[in-house]
Amino acid sequence: MDIPREDVERVGKLVDDNAGRIVGFLQDFLRIPSVWGDGPALTDAAEFLARPLREAAVPVDLPASGTDGMPNLLARWGPGSDDGLIFNGHMEVYPPSESWTRDPFGGDLADGLVYGVGVADMKAGTAAMTMAVTMLAEAGLRPGRDITVLAVPNHFEGGEGTRQALRDGLRAAYAINCEPSDLRVLTGQRGIAYVNVDVRGRAAHTTALDIGVNAVARAAEVVREVLAMPITDAAGRVLPDVKVCNVAQIAGGVAHNLVPEHCRITFDVRFPPDQTQDDVLRDIRGAVARALDDLDEFPADVALEATCLKNPRSSLRISGDETIIQTLGSAHRTVTGHTPGLDTHKAWPDTPIFWEAGIRAATYGPGSMDCYWDDEFVPVADYLTAVKTYAVAALGLTRA
Repeated sequence: MDIPREDVERVGKLVDDNAGRIVGFLQDFLRIPSVWGDGPALTDAAEFLARPLREAAVPVDLPASGTDGMPNLLARWGPGSDDGLIFNGHMEVYPPSESWTRDPFGGDLADGLVYGVGVADMKAGTAAMTMAVTMLAEAGLRPGRDITVLAVPNHFEGGEGTRQALRDGLRAAYAINCEPSDLRVLTGQRGIAYVNVDVRGRAAHTTALDIGVNAVARAAEVVREVLAMPITDAAGRVLPDVKVCNVAQIAGGVAHNLVPEHCRITFDVRFPPDQTQDDVLRDIRGAVARALDDLDEFPADVALEATCLKNPRSSLRISGDETIIQTLGSAHRTVTGHTPGLDTHKAWPDTPIFWEAGIRAATYGPGSMDCYWDDEFVPVADYLTAVKTYAVAALGLTRA
């Protein structure tokens, strides 16, 4: 990455001189309660991100995101090319738990940490990419190829906003997804399979247990077997990767005095790069067959949740030799003086969507990859490092 030193110093100084404003921007972003599914709040979030970009003369649109009532934020700056760089992040957050000791939408700043629901996942990354392009524009460091800022309101729907932007014709050579990575450069990630298992039984009154077949009790056997099962690849070989499988939801029963005839279990499986969602389905179907010995009379259905059918969340492995990996590593090293670690993500950034569209992408962002916890925070220093690293990486990828 050959960038004139004066350009790197110029943008770095601009970020340092505007640190208070850049941190305040993140705090104000956190104060918008843009919970997943809240169209008005997510529209407010898109308009908020648009403001500094427009003030820096970066053209901004709020096009459809694929989900009614909430737009994408799409800003394109440059000569109008299709071989530049996309910065990608999301605006929605999960609802806060009831265990917060701070206002989850307060944007508190204390002891070098900024707090707020979704600050790691991923408002710090989304704010940082917005500020990076704003700083480049304010510094007059116009790119030779387009830099695009794409913030979506519906990542939790399987990257729907990102997919919609690509369906609408957005193209680039590279993309940086700004999900939290602890400022490591990520060379891969797990995929997601949300799997529903519907277990059947026979209804009866509690006083007639000999007639009834309890679907909840049968479901408990399925849970035990699924949690104990190995994970395997397409050839059926057992994989050495740690299994990540959460019993996310369970629902069954009609009344307190009846034997339940139906129970649904939803498993959240995060599968490694050597697996596909089809492999996960095969493994779970095998576990169900081992758990239940009367499937002919009382069959159990195993199926992917609807959004996984519409928007499959594939796993990903990236070569460390890829230009996007090397450039992000070089940019981080230029900003911090240290070589970043490499890692993979257990969660699911939108990064594979870009690879599937022929755009070479990687994930790098401020915040813990744990993504969600009470009193969630991001170190201010990491947030500012991300702003600088994004700016330097953008210069490296759009000026060559």
